[in-house]
Amino acid sequence: MTTNSRLRQNAATIFDVFCEVANVDSEPVMLQKYPEDFCDEPTLKSILQFAFPFRTNEDSGEAVQLFSFVLTDAQSLYTFGFCRSMPKTNSCIVILSGFPWDGFFYKLLNHISVVMLSGKQSDLEGILTKAYHTDIPTAGEQLRVSTFENTYLLELTVPDISSLPTLRDDKYMLEFYNAITPAQMIALYSSLLKERRIIFTGRKLSQLSSCVQAASTILYPMFWQYLYIPVLPETLVDMLQAPMPFLIGVPKQVVDTDKVRDLGDVMVIDLEHRTLKGTHDDTIHLPANVLQQLKNDLKSGPGMGDGLSRAFLKANVNLFGGYRLGFTRKEETGVITWDKAKFVAEQRPSLQNFLSSLVAEDGVQYLERFIEERIKALNLGVPINDAFEKAANSLEIKLRAQTKDSAADVLGAIKDKMSAIQIKDKIGKLNPRELGKSATRKVQLRKSGHEKLNGKMPLSFDNIQWTEEQVSNDSSRSVSPAEKADETGNIDLIDWTSDVMDPLEEFDPSTSYAGHTPPPIPSSSNPLDTPIAAPRRSIPTSVQPLAPAKPPSQDNYRPPIPFKGPVGQAATMTMNYNPFKTQVTDSFPKKFPPSKPIAKTNPGSHSSWEKFD
Repeated sequence: MTTNSRLRQNAATIFDVFCEVANVDSEPVMLQKYPEDFCDEPTLKSILQFAFPFRTNEDSGEAVQLFSFVLTDAQSLYTFGFCRSMPKTNSCIVILSGFPWDGFFYKLLNHISVVMLSGKQSDLEGILTKAYHTDIPTAGEQLRVSTFENTYLLELTVPDISSLPTLRDDKYMLEFYNAITPAQMIALYSSLLKERRIIFTGRKLSQLSSCVQAASTILYPMFWQYLYIPVLPETLVDMLQAPMPFLIGVPKQVVDTDKVRDLGDVMVIDLEHRTLKGTHDDTIHLPANVLQQLKNDLKSGPGMGDGLSRAFLKANVNLFGGYRLGFTRKEETGVITWDKAKFVAEQRPSLQNFLSSLVAEDGVQYLERFIEERIKALNLGVPINDAFEKAANSLEIKLRAQTKDSAADVLGAIKDKMSAIQIKDKIGKLNPRELGKSATRKVQLRKSGHEKLNGKMPLSFDNIQWTEEQVSNDSSRSVSPAEKADETGNIDLIDWTSDVMDPLEEFDPSTSYAGHTPPPIPSSSNPLDTPIAAPRRSIPTSVQPLAPAKPPSQDNYRPPIPFKGPVGQAATMTMNYNPFKTQVTDSFPKKFPPSKPIAKTNPGSHSSWEKFD
């Protein structure tokens, strides 16, 4: 836990003064003090008030109690009083210090009590002298105190107030956890955030003061800035009429609980009956994610570590972890300032309403004081590396990752939606008749053995050539070379009006014309003089050359017969019949890039396929 801004920074000794106070005829009397030259009369008067906050007698039968009180000076800085009350002897020993080391000083008070009961006065003076004149140790160091004769030795460990308090080592948090239910803790926390008037009541001074002290720490890294009295003495009962926010522990011996409730606009927590009553339900205004986080953390049980403190730390980080979003730097001076409106506007929407109520015109004092301290440290270049800053940085990294994932999900959803719209538009442009033709065409291609591969159609089997499919309607259909030939009066040797399933069917000389009418043969003696029409049959699995009737010579070849490609394709194929080899060449459209001649030979069919420019 970070150092409280309301702690004194000028403490020169471990404690300021030690006092023994007795209750004589219902009046507190100072029996002794150390050092004897301590003469701060207002402080000594306050010690008398708080050592015996109410009238008591030695026959009360109450056990020894360890409790504390807090004094506030003109600079609003704290001085802590640690007391060990002994009702049987009607006395109380007190140590006043600027350090909030409750466990440390309670152990020292118990040790001093033993020395006072069983030792000599010189032994007490020896222990107090060594403790008072010892250099102030740092956190984690061991402090050894003893008498002048090195008897009554005591070793104490200095606590680390920069870390979160644990139930194992912090008396305040342990008493608080045992006395208040999780639901009451959340209600108390919500009212502290709103700076309400809050009263704890009870008969045990140790429990009462501990719960009030612990309640002030759950705002960490902020601290309560208004009236703060862990144990209210009878002489200060008028403080309950103060119109300002306060956090006060009222012993039932001073004011009965019913009278406290008659004060009006207050929250009253009865530690004896474990009840909480108030006029405001501030829990309903708490952001939902913060409320749920507190319920989960407190329900699971904090254990004996810092789980209880960390649960409220996480809540404060969720609420105020983005305080740096309100910082602005003046260009001319480079000084950092804080803008309330900017701070609220930059927060998550779920937090804006709640934070706006906290930073209104009469903003909460604990947050304003916290911002002032942070700005001062930043302008002075002082590093800030407490538990709150570490948790805030971790939360910022987590929120950035969640924002990135959310943005990716949104973009993905938009892309999916746009793709669905585009597909719907494309399908909507086709009428039912065209959709039926497309489906029939796919079925017929599948039956004929021509499967499209990635939207392309193979030109042959032995050496696959590819051509792009053109999709167009009747009004914008391109004109094929064969149709152009018809317009110019050229003789079309292939019947393009036939219902051949695939326009890429090849001529197979070895196939008979069973079931078909063969084309007419002219009177020429050379069969190659006759143009050959494309047969109406499916493509064979392989092209077999026609066995020659007699060995011909290679001198009787004629120029290749032009072969017009299918409708929509600007390709021209030529076919030469040769009993020794079958050669089919194709000329690709000008839109394809030129390629070098490639020749491949298929020994099984004595055929070669050539691709040329």
